[in-house]
Amino acid sequence: MAREAGQARELQLHVNANKLEKGVGEIAKAIKENHTPSHLVMRMIEFEKEDHFRQILEALRTNTTIRSLDLSKASLPYDANELTCDTLRLVFAENTTLQELDISGEQAHLEVTRFGIGLNHGLTGLKENKALKVLRIEYQNLGMEGANTLSSVLEHNKHLTHVHCEHNDINLQGFTILVNALATNYTVLEFPFMHNEQDASMKRISTNMMETRTQAQKMKDDHNKSSVRRSLSTFGIHKPMPAQDLTPQDVDAVVRLLAERWDTQMQRMAMFLERNRNIANGIEPGPGDGYTVGEEFLRPTTAMSDNGILETVLSNTTPRADMPNPVDTHMNAKFGNLGISTIQEGDGEENSFQHPIMPRYGQRNYLESGARMGGSNR
Repeated sequence: MAREAGQARELQLHVNANKLEKGVGEIAKAIKENHTPSHLVMRMIEFEKEDHFRQILEALRTNTTIRSLDLSKASLPYDANELTCDTLRLVFAENTTLQELDISGEQAHLEVTRFGIGLNHGLTGLKENKALKVLRIEYQNLGMEGANTLSSVLEHNKHLTHVHCEHNDINLQGFTILVNALATNYTVLEFPFMHNEQDASMKRISTNMMETRTQAQKMKDDHNKSSVRRSLSTFGIHKPMPAQDLTPQDVDAVVRLLAERWDTQMQRMAMFLERNRNIANGIEPGPGDGYTVGEEFLRPTTAMSDNGILETVLSNTTPRADMPNPVDTHMNAKFGNLGISTIQEGDGEENSFQHPIMPRYGQRNYLESGARMGGSNR
């Protein structure tokens, strides 16, 4: 692959989708001893043993010839363990030659190839990296923890220029954290606007709200069907409160607010990227030049979660009148003719039985005597 150790040949070598069980040791040795070309593509390699993958990483720590490496869609027997993730961290922290790296996973219908949650620890090595410029890390299910890790990297790393991290289940809260980090990063020129994440987030919260609304309606129906049991609350058995009923207007308001928050963060990020591109082209920002980002956009904004948005919408929704249960209304009218009040505990008065003639102090004796009379008749 190289004429002399340490002198990379300007060629691109592809060893995609090959079985490396028998030759992985020789490949790792070639990488470690710098007998490698400038561009190496090892996509869709299925490592039957995690140790084989770790050998490749160990060799990369000291390699000085590979400038572009593609390890995307690598398949491990299970999520990368702590030792493997720490080795990846050391690769980022110690390698001084690698400029482009693709460690994206894959989301397919039949299988998922990614490193696991420990990848977040491996990414922390990027804080010390001074060579890598292009990082592709898609389909690795980074989530909220990964967004926090990447934001910390962006605050410290001053050499990355292109970051591709879509399809990682990053919600609005995670995206906001990343944009806040870009406010103080002046080197990143390309960063995804997370359109796929936005669509997924909006579909997810809409689905969750519709399911909640369906459950609330079911509970309300069950609540109505048990009206006879609820009427017994006049004798000390109280009915449960039904779940909050979400209207279609609530769902629409949440989705609209979510879209507005995403758009706001996208606008902020567009300003930061434009600022960085101008700096890269030698155009220093200054007052009145049209490239200066306003102070209001530089200030970190609150990273609101999906639940926070839901609570905000519901708190601003005009309260809806709680219509009485028609069955309860009928029972109240029926018992009212007999002098029975169905006012429930907590409504300002205790449950009572008021005979239209007997004074209040005689009610208990009246009830007790009536119960005894009823018992004797049976």
